[in-house]
Amino acid sequence: MQDRVQGHLPLKPLVLEILLSLAAGANHGYAVMQGIEERTGGTVPARPGAFYRVLARALDADFVAELAEPPAGFEGSDPRRRYYILTPLGREVARAELERLEDAAVLGRARGLL
Repeated sequence: MQDRVQGHLPLKPLVLEILLSLAAGANHGYAVMQGIEERTGGTVPARPGAFYRVLARALDADFVAELAEPPAGFEGSDPRRRYYILTPLGREVARAELERLEDAAVLGRARGLL
């Protein structure tokens, strides 16, 4: 699986943010999009058009999966909402990307950039 994971790196910031959001648990797309905007202060734009295109690519790459039914705690919500979860591959890709970024930060510190 390591080759399969490494082939997806580096991730675009919005992809990583989606994976980080879903690492906290299943959620609907609009809540994920709002959470990214709030968490990043808008530095990672999550406007609807771009967000849903990137989310569709994450689904195609098997980083996330769409749930057939709302998860526990979301029963009775808007039936038009679609709910997503992080897949095992998505978790591994996110972990590998975070390790890659951490290694870059360590190197940056060692060279006096941080």
